[in-house]
Amino acid sequence: MSWETDDAFTNKSYSFFGPVGMVLSEENGLDNNLSVKVVLSVFLGVCMVLSIVGNVCTCAVIARDRTMRTITNCYLFNLAITDLLMAFFVPMEIYLIWIPEVYPLGEEGCRLHFILYDWLNNCSVLTISAFSLERYLVISKPFLRQTLSVKSRVYKIVAIIWVVSFAFCIPDIFYIDLVQKKKFIFCYVTLPGLLRYLMAMDLFVFFVMPMTFLFVLYVLIAIKLKSAHLRLKNSPVNGNLNRDKAVKMLAAVAASFFFCWSPYCLLRFMMVYPKFSYEDYYDIWRIVNYLCYNGYVSTVINPILYSLMSRKFRQAFKDFFKGQSKTNRPRMTSMRWMNSGV
Repeated sequence: MSWETDDAFTNKSYSFFGPVGMVLSEENGLDNNLSVKVVLSVFLGVCMVLSIVGNVCTCAVIARDRTMRTITNCYLFNLAITDLLMAFFVPMEIYLIWIPEVYPLGEEGCRLHFILYDWLNNCSVLTISAFSLERYLVISKPFLRQTLSVKSRVYKIVAIIWVVSFAFCIPDIFYIDLVQKKKFIFCYVTLPGLLRYLMAMDLFVFFVMPMTFLFVLYVLIAIKLKSAHLRLKNSPVNGNLNRDKAVKMLAAVAASFFFCWSPYCLLRFMMVYPKFSYEDYYDIWRIVNYLCYNGYVSTVINPILYSLMSRKFRQAFKDFFKGQSKTNRPRMTSMRWMNSGV
């Protein structure tokens, strides 16, 4: 649907996403600060390059090295795929920084843009939650290790994650629209009536609830590991040390994700909270919009965390860049998969 009326912009039941509210505010106008645009463009460009390189390498080392195909790494492979796909949104972000007044992809492209963006974001959240829960079960319920070590089960979980993530994006179809006003063309979000509550529910399901769940989960894991160390103080601890490192790395991945995406979730909260109008809180909207680009840092940081915190990943990356093949290494058993961490 294309509109060409001022009434659409003055209706208080709507919330605007992106530059549309800023453009229509005559006293503020577009933010044409050239240095800001250059800095943001360079920042996003660097994030895109690093994300593509890092996540392609992550997928490659897991795919080519059989010893890297652990249960946890199956989830990390899926997370790398979502991060890699997210990086391809950067060119559009840079375009909108420089030409925010003309959205170039049309009505269908507008809806597809938002749906894919939210789909990948939701998929990342559920993937992080899934591998964190698996790690907790491995540590706290040793009798489940044999069941948890079945890779076909992980593939089914990953498939369910993608389906559920998409299902929660279906309402996007109803509150994403393309609007035309004189020479301006915007892709934006409208939230009349019930749709405001749907976005609030989505915010709760894919940010507040997972963040709370993961915080509690990793506290419980830390308690379990501390208790295990006290019981096994005089026993060999190599396996335990590897397990601890795996837990720390996964916790760092979860923490970095929620830290990087918190501005985007704050923006969504401002959209569903009717008192945050552009007119009254223009500077806050502008700052939060800029901080939302921090979400792309999340797609860069995971491969770095793997290298810094996992000896196996670090060695696998070295072998990959040296062109050394590890495909002839003996395959690990399922039980070794579950105990070796990452």
